[in-house]
Amino acid sequence: MNPGRRWFLGGLLSLVGGCATVRELPWPRAMPPEPPEADLGLRYHEWSKPGHARYEGPPPDWGTQPPRYKTYPDAPRVALPLPAEDSTMRFMAAIQARRSQRSYRDVPLSLAELGQLLFAAQGITYPPGELRAAPSAGALYPIELYALVHRVADLQAGAYHYAVQEHALEMVRAGDLSAEISAAALGQGFLGEANVCFILSAIFQRTRWKYRERTYRYVLLEAGHIAQNLCLAATALGLGACPVGAFFDDELNALLELDGHDEAALYIVAAGKV
Repeated sequence: MNPGRRWFLGGLLSLVGGCATVRELPWPRAMPPEPPEADLGLRYHEWSKPGHARYEGPPPDWGTQPPRYKTYPDAPRVALPLPAEDSTMRFMAAIQARRSQRSYRDVPLSLAELGQLLFAAQGITYPPGELRAAPSAGALYPIELYALVHRVADLQAGAYHYAVQEHALEMVRAGDLSAEISAAALGQGFLGEANVCFILSAIFQRTRWKYRERTYRYVLLEAGHIAQNLCLAATALGLGACPVGAFFDDELNALLELDGHDEAALYIVAAGKV
């Protein structure tokens, strides 16, 4: 065999062998498509980016703006003391001292202390614009605030709705609800031992009509703002507080007779004497 032919056959065999070897190497391959039910939170996060929402067919009807305030016109009403203008603790000291507290003393909370906590969470701090203590996207205020009262001086145990405009309480349900709130929150007993448990719910349409696919992001952010206000206000008053996100949604909604769709419970904050 002449040298040229030998060189050609050798090169051909090397090429064939190289290709066979390459096929066995662990090259990255295309991953199978992610199932549609996987990590819906991440999918929502991507979908709700500005300009990234994709629709099949015509865009959804986002509805119109609902009433700004929720009221219980036939409910017994309790006026709350006006909030104090000073505090026993400076703001930075409250930041440093804040810790989640799950043990509470069997001592009643005063009505003034309860009123202070409610005002710090949702009170109207600028009456001309009806602006509140916590920020809200577009000043639309989708969050409703309820107080499950266990031990507050001069106040019957039960579930109350915070009437923001009047700085008052509207009784939604009378009676001892300590066992029900603990059961709804996966058996966390300290929620029944606190003086009061605040439940934050959202009326989503208050935000949806304007902010559309961003609604759920904004509503959850606002619930966080309000919960932090409650925790810091409790700390400044020498009280303990603990935010709780673990609960059975249906049971907690049923406790307040919420439908879980137009209005749904999002967060619990326990507070009391420590």
